[in-house]
Amino acid sequence: MAAATALAGHLAKDLDRILDGIHHLGLILPGALYDQTEILRPGFPLIDALTELYSGSDRDRIFKPRLIALGSDRGYFPVAGIDPRRRPGSGPLLLLPFCFVGPRDDIARLARVMEDTLLQNGETSQATREAVQEAFGLTAMNLSYATIGDLCALLRVQLDGNGLLPLWELLEQSWFERPGVRSATLDGGNRFLVAGDHAHTPFYTFDDWAQFGPGRALPAMELGEGYRRWARLQRQYALALEAYGLHVRWVLANPQLETTLATADDEAALAAFREIPCLSGDYLVEAIFQNDNEHPERRMSITNQADPELGTLAYTVTTLDDNGQLLRLEHHYPLRPQGLNTIIDRLIQRCDEQAVERQVLHPGRLLYSERGRNLRAATVADLPASTERLH
Repeated sequence: MAAATALAGHLAKDLDRILDGIHHLGLILPGALYDQTEILRPGFPLIDALTELYSGSDRDRIFKPRLIALGSDRGYFPVAGIDPRRRPGSGPLLLLPFCFVGPRDDIARLARVMEDTLLQNGETSQATREAVQEAFGLTAMNLSYATIGDLCALLRVQLDGNGLLPLWELLEQSWFERPGVRSATLDGGNRFLVAGDHAHTPFYTFDDWAQFGPGRALPAMELGEGYRRWARLQRQYALALEAYGLHVRWVLANPQLETTLATADDEAALAAFREIPCLSGDYLVEAIFQNDNEHPERRMSITNQADPELGTLAYTVTTLDDNGQLLRLEHHYPLRPQGLNTIIDRLIQRCDEQAVERQVLHPGRLLYSERGRNLRAATVADLPASTERLH
């Protein structure tokens, strides 16, 4: 608590100097560091939470300009809205948020000044730098003040420079609570629609993608690379949208939805998405063939449909009975990173419970039939090395 109070004092002196006087305004900050994904979220809830805490401290409901520092000796804040959720690996950019509170006209004038000058003239003092490093036990490479608008602009430049401008447009739609729908169709055929704090997107199995989805017009020899490109962008966008606070709603693609997305406006497309139940769970099982006889499974062959960059995209599973007759052909797709281990665990359990002999084949690439435009199981001839068991 003492460290937060000291830090707040240094920060207030800096801002008073940079902004030519802030004594007529209230200022509140939590003594904690956050990842930018915790600040840039739909409606900017952390800022709202700080404003509410400041307002709640005025018991007579009469505004008084004060400096409020929020600290904790327990390693967390009891108020969920401001408790940091930053995880290891969040990135090198750490943020110490603060919020001005005051009469509407005063805040409006200050906001214009801050947007025009804060980032350019916002270098911290040496005293503030030392207070930050002492409070959080780190070495700061660079310290500067910025507005949320500055953060958004910097992220836009970063995403645009990496060919991800559509991702920025989807995020902006949700963060600033724009009315209506924002859609994006990517080069890989990926589709995303954002309305409110929800992002809607279709999931394609390889067979669906190649037969009626975005890959339907590609030559058969290009299907593998095309689906890998689609999967790479799908994972990239879905993970980023979720990280920045959107609820990503996956639905299983079908030909009718495909037609709607190609011919309808965004509002009609959104209505079509909402009519389809979202995919739940961490993985999807696509059943291609099932023999209705009652013979038990005795042998299972599992093909790891993988890409060197993306890892496993699906497991193709075939099971045979004692006579070598095909009982089932399935494709198991992880929808989220944790889905991969869930699939593995369930297949191992299925084999153990039924005493099924299991073989896992690792061809190191996607295997598909060019004629049928569908995934296929591996044979020993497809393998670059010896087969391995799943364990």
